[in-house]
Amino acid sequence: MKIHSKKLTTMALILLVLPFVSLVSLQIKDAAAESPTMTILEVTSNISYQIEVSVEITLTGFNYDLYTEFLRLYLNQSTATILANDYDGFNASKTFSRQDDATFEAQVLSPVLYNGSHLDSANYNVTVIAITNTDEKSTLIEWSGGYIFIDTDLPDITYIHPSVALEEIWGIYTVETNIVDTSDISLVEFFIDNNLRYQIDDPFPGQTSFTWDWLSSQDDKGVRSVKVKATDNSSAFNVEELSFSVTVVGPEMSYLDPIPATIDFNNTLKLNLTVTDAFFEIDSVYTNYSIDDGPWVFTKMENLTVDQFNYTFSSYPIGSKINWEIFANNTDGQYHIFRTAALEPWEIFSVHWDHINPTGEVNHDYQLTIDDEIFVFLNVTEQSPLDLCNINYRVDEGDWQEVAMVLNETGVNNTWYEYKHYFTDSYPIFTYIEFYIWLNDSGNNILRLDNNGDYYSIKIIPHDLVAPILTIDVMPETITTLQNITVTVTINETSNLLSVDVLYRVQSTQYSIAMNQIGSDTWTASFVVIATTGDTVEIWVRAIDEYYNTAETDVEDFVVVAEEAGVTHSNFLLWLMLIVLIILPIVITLLILRPQR
Repeated sequence: MKIHSKKLTTMALILLVLPFVSLVSLQIKDAAAESPTMTILEVTSNISYQIEVSVEITLTGFNYDLYTEFLRLYLNQSTATILANDYDGFNASKTFSRQDDATFEAQVLSPVLYNGSHLDSANYNVTVIAITNTDEKSTLIEWSGGYIFIDTDLPDITYIHPSVALEEIWGIYTVETNIVDTSDISLVEFFIDNNLRYQIDDPFPGQTSFTWDWLSSQDDKGVRSVKVKATDNSSAFNVEELSFSVTVVGPEMSYLDPIPATIDFNNTLKLNLTVTDAFFEIDSVYTNYSIDDGPWVFTKMENLTVDQFNYTFSSYPIGSKINWEIFANNTDGQYHIFRTAALEPWEIFSVHWDHINPTGEVNHDYQLTIDDEIFVFLNVTEQSPLDLCNINYRVDEGDWQEVAMVLNETGVNNTWYEYKHYFTDSYPIFTYIEFYIWLNDSGNNILRLDNNGDYYSIKIIPHDLVAPILTIDVMPETITTLQNITVTVTINETSNLLSVDVLYRVQSTQYSIAMNQIGSDTWTASFVVIATTGDTVEIWVRAIDEYYNTAETDVEDFVVVAEEAGVTHSNFLLWLMLIVLIILPIVITLLILRPQR
């Protein structure tokens, strides 16, 4: 009897100790999790002279008690140096919170690299390490790309022309510079008195010579400042600029009579102008002209007085185009070429006696309900017949189509016209029509009506523009874990419904469940929200009618609570087993050791 009692006592003690051994074994398993692994995805530099390193970290043997705490960056340090400093000599470090994924991406940013000892451009090698909260470390990873170059030097600009201070400039003067930079040049800009005149974008790699032909007649005579501004092609876009003072000399020109916008057929274009020079006499003035983009003709202008010059063109057919520019020389050999403010030759057209452009007004409905007739009306004020009047339109940004508008009515003595266009096609709801109108009169004067470049538009809308009215009838007051939730809603809507859905969002993930119609205006849905205690849940209802009018209820916010008080740890089953295994041996032991009758 005593032997039997001892055996039972031994078994009870084993059962009593077994849970503690299991618990310790589990902890040892966790503690034996492997070190994280890491890969460098990309190394870049930014405009602030910093290096950004993007990595991918994998927590091998991942569980929710092991997560990355630090990502450290080392610049220009060998592995031996890093280890000798016990990983403390890092240049930058990033601290993490708990990670929810075994593999994730992260970035770490270096300090600004032109401060302190980093005054010059330099190459930097990159090494990183990931350290977990349990002090597990990844292998030191060195970037396979070698070195990343941080360019802090400014472009070096040297003037070739001009080369002498206050050099005299006239005519088309070529500004020439030599610009050198380790990272090449991305942009060169030329300024006169701080006004940007010309720029060169994305020069050829390795290009160092940059020129600009300056039409100096566009600037006032006297001392002018020529400035060149260069931007390098580094990540920092370093900028340097250099100015040079010159003196603009030579003749000055102005028109006595304004240049007309057009000239009448059989009339002639007369150029009357004055040419002066503050220091020398005017030697000669020429006009260089072209008719209808033909050959250029260089012709001397007539000298009417000391400083007045004239040239009269021949008459040309309707629609002829005349282009011209002026050359003026002084007795010292200085000259200037005079063009428009846009640096282009002047341009004018010879037209019919009717050189007045027609004016027009477009009338149409901006919105039409489906099956309504679609009309566009045009009222034109014009003193001569119209040769053409076309409407150009496209449907839903499709191809453009051109159709002649129909003349509907003509005013007395051709003083005004009314045109119309009827869209014969039947279009579905939400069709979007864009159009503009183009017309010519008999003098080839053109009018384009395009709503100032935005086009006129017509939209086909449904009869029903009112969204459904939603009323929540049933909605839970609270949500517990794995609760079966029912949502019921009443919908007031005259049109057919395309869809009725209950939507809910758990943390950042959104779900949608189609609701069932249980009455003429009542819809319901039941579902289970997969969420844990403390999660945020948002629930709302959306209804869309056949015309895509959409309504949504207010979003109801919930915080998931436990179904009943008790243990809520994710290892609940482990603890339950532990409690059972502790209590059971104690009960058995008490039964064995109780006094025997």
